[in-house]
Amino acid sequence: MNRKQLVAPMAVALAVLAISSVATASHRRVSAGAATVTVAFNKHLKTNILVDATGKTLYMFTADTAGKATCAAADPSCPKLWPAFATVGRPRAGEGAIASLLGTTRGAGGVQQVTYNHHPLYHFHGVVASGGDLKPGDIKGQAFYGVWYVLSPKGVPIKRQ
Repeated sequence: MNRKQLVAPMAVALAVLAISSVATASHRRVSAGAATVTVAFNKHLKTNILVDATGKTLYMFTADTAGKATCAAADPSCPKLWPAFATVGRPRAGEGAIASLLGTTRGAGGVQQVTYNHHPLYHFHGVVASGGDLKPGDIKGQAFYGVWYVLSPKGVPIKRQ
């Protein structure tokens, strides 16, 4: 392969990396400080689910047990697709959330990850084929591979699609 044939694929790869970096940086900005868990009605599921302060859906991973985050151990690429819902300080309960169900655990990269009813919480940034949750109300990660689910305000996984 000559130099000209390498330039186009490299440019595409760098553009994807730049977009990914912007998404990650924007997620970190939103997560800086004490995180707030709140409840919102999801039109697709026709029920209330847990969301962050901006209305983005929060998920749990069925492989997480005893309040421990295992996403990174399951697959090193997992934290890029499913970033931890991180907090600085004690997380807060917003409207509809139950304060006594909130906690924290150590997440990927040593972040302080929010838990709800002992479930570490994650956002879904997605994969190329399906994309991630881009706006409030998106639930593209719901039932993903049968191991990722949204949570009810009581902290119970909602397993329907």
